[in-house]
Amino acid sequence: MTIQFQHIAIIGTHTNPSVAQTVCQLFQLLCQHTNAYLENETAQTLDCHVDKSYSLKELAQICDLVIVVGGDGNFLNAGRSLSILKSIPIIGINRGKLGFLTDITPDEIESRLFPILKGHYVKEKRFMLEASIKKKDTSKYNHTTVALNDIVIAAGQHNRLFQMSVHIDGRYAFDQRADGMIISTPTGSTAHALSAGGPIMHPSIDAIVLVPMYSHSLNSRPLILNAKSTIVITIAEYNNPEPALSFDGHTKTYLQAGDRVQLKKCKKSVTILHPESYDYFHSLRSKLHWGKMLFP
Repeated sequence: MTIQFQHIAIIGTHTNPSVAQTVCQLFQLLCQHTNAYLENETAQTLDCHVDKSYSLKELAQICDLVIVVGGDGNFLNAGRSLSILKSIPIIGINRGKLGFLTDITPDEIESRLFPILKGHYVKEKRFMLEASIKKKDTSKYNHTTVALNDIVIAAGQHNRLFQMSVHIDGRYAFDQRADGMIISTPTGSTAHALSAGGPIMHPSIDAIVLVPMYSHSLNSRPLILNAKSTIVITIAEYNNPEPALSFDGHTKTYLQAGDRVQLKKCKKSVTILHPESYDYFHSLRSKLHWGKMLFP
């Protein structure tokens, strides 16, 4: 079998025994055809013997493909971290619950994964968001984080409604009193933003959506913006807030009244390889039950 990729990394950092089992199976199969490498934490969870394991930075320097075994959370973490180091295509094998991004099952490794390794795949680029924070007593924005799904500003320790002022491309847009705001990419539109009433955006759309979280208003609606937009959200003094800023579900920092968060499209993106049979709308129907008829 001719493999297009000569150096393949496997990441499956998870305590789930089924993840370790799939990683072992995949590693042994790949070693028969090409050079396979295991990430450090992944190797520690395995029963099978591995001579050497590698850090993410080392894998980024060595490998031309990454396979992530686990759930969507594992995929998001690996995709976000690796894309900052180097643009490396990623494939997901689902060992989680939903598996919206990891669209190959362990039973399909030979039938759907190996054709990709031979060069038969659909390539898709997903852009990320980056956020910078300017504290009220400073004059400059400091880079904080990037996210593939979403960046969320939500009620923090006091869990109280708070006020935000939103500017878009230097122009005042609106004020919002709510439990928070979700700023989502098309990738994240089927995650937290969807639960808060946001629209589903096809991954090919170059857009960002702002989704208020449980706004204290009857006329509050999600707002879709061109992805070239620069968004600045200022935390107001209402309710003495200390909201938390999180990226892809990971809390990064707490904010205070007067702090500003600047959000824009990240220059780096995540490249995903799907099987040739990949169908985004099939994923919506089968995994989110989108469009399901109430009556047959």
